[in-house]
Amino acid sequence: MGMSSSFLVTFVGILVLVILIQAKGQQGFISIDCGEAGVNYTDSLYGINYVSDAHFINTGVSGTISSEDIKRRSSQRQMWRLRSFPEGKRNCYKISVTGGSKYLIRTTFLYGNYDGRNLLPEFDLLLGPNSWDTVTIFNASTDETNEIIHVPSLDFVQICLVNTGNGTPFITAIELRTLKNKAYVTQFGSLELYNNWRCDLGSNIGYRYSYDPYDRFWLLCDFMEDWTRINASIPDDSLNQIEEPPAIVMSTAVEPANDSAPLVISWEPEHETDQFYVYMHFKEIQVLTTNQTREFNVMLNATELWFPNCSPRNCRTLYSTSALSGKELKFSLERTEKSTLPPIINAIEIYRVIDLQKPETFQEDVDAITTIKSVYALTRDWQGDPCAPLAYLWDGLNCSYHRNHSPRITTL
Repeated sequence: MGMSSSFLVTFVGILVLVILIQAKGQQGFISIDCGEAGVNYTDSLYGINYVSDAHFINTGVSGTISSEDIKRRSSQRQMWRLRSFPEGKRNCYKISVTGGSKYLIRTTFLYGNYDGRNLLPEFDLLLGPNSWDTVTIFNASTDETNEIIHVPSLDFVQICLVNTGNGTPFITAIELRTLKNKAYVTQFGSLELYNNWRCDLGSNIGYRYSYDPYDRFWLLCDFMEDWTRINASIPDDSLNQIEEPPAIVMSTAVEPANDSAPLVISWEPEHETDQFYVYMHFKEIQVLTTNQTREFNVMLNATELWFPNCSPRNCRTLYSTSALSGKELKFSLERTEKSTLPPIINAIEIYRVIDLQKPETFQEDVDAITTIKSVYALTRDWQGDPCAPLAYLWDGLNCSYHRNHSPRITTL
C-alpha cells in the first residue's frame, strides 16, 4: 500500500500498553480466549475477564504457541493458546449479541509457530455471509489484529475463518465491545479500523482498557521531524465528545515545530475507490493568556475548506458526515490570520467503509436445518450461514436467491 511519509504509524507486535489495574465495569464486553480449555480467568495485565471459546464453536484443534513466544507474552495469557482449523473449508464462531446495537469487534491472530512448521498462513475472514478481510501472517511472533465497528441485524454474529489453500486458518482471541449507537455514525456500511490508525498523537505510550472504557487500542504514531509534542494533565470530566476519547489520550497533542507551518496528515489509499471516515479529536491543553489565540482551518486536499475557524475549544471532534475517497487524502491544519498560535491535534481515528450488506439466510430456514443437523448428528462441513455466500453453500442444500432479500433453502 502506498502511504505518505507525513503520516507513518508504527505498529509493533508487542504493544507497550499502560493499564491502570483497577476493577471497573465490563458491561458489554465479550472476551473470548480461543483454544483455552474450558477455563475462565481475569488476565493480569489488563484486568479483562476472558472466557473459553468452548461454548462458541465445536470444530477446530487447540494449540499452544512456542515457549519462546510465551516468555515474550508472559503477562498476556490470552495470547498463549489458539484454535486452528486443519479440516473444513469454513469454520465459524457463533456469538450471541443484541441485534441493533453497535459493537466494536476485534479478532487477534498470533501464530507463534504453534505447529512447529514455521509456515506463515494466509486465510479469509468472514462476518456472517460477508467478506471482512484477508488475514496475512507476516511474522510468527507478531500478532495481527482486525477491528470493525458493526451493527448486527440479528441476535448473533458469526465470525468465520476460511481456508483458501494458503495454510491452516487459526485464531487467538475474539473481543466484542458495545459502543454508543450515536457514536461513529455512517451513511451506510460498517467501519474497519484502517491500518490500526487510532492514534494517540504526542504520546510515547499506547493505551487501552481501563483507561478507555470501550477498550479501544490507542496506538503510538510516528510523528514527523516537523511536529512537536506537547502534554498536560487534564481531568476526565473536562471532555464532552460523543466518541469519548480517554482523557489520558487527550492530554497529549502535536503541533508544527515551525509556528507558521501547517500540520499535515495524509495517506494514499490502496484503492482510489476506497471510502473513509475520519475523526479528529481536539482539546486545548495549554493555558492561554488573554492575548493568545489558537484558531485554524482544516483543508482537505489543499483546495476544499473542510472545517473553518476551528479552535480546540469549539471543535472538539471533527468528523466526516459522508465518506471520503480519492487517490490521496491530505488534511492540512492551517492557522488563521488572527491566530497567534499554531494548530494542534490530540488524536485521530481513520476507518475504511466495508459493505456488509449481504443478508443472512431466512431465519426460520436456518432454525429448521440446524435442528435437522442436531437431531441426525450430521457431521458434514456445515458451518456458518447455510446459503451465503454462495461459494460456501452447505453441501447437499439448494437455495434460492433474490436481490436484497434473505436466501431461502429450497431443497435438501
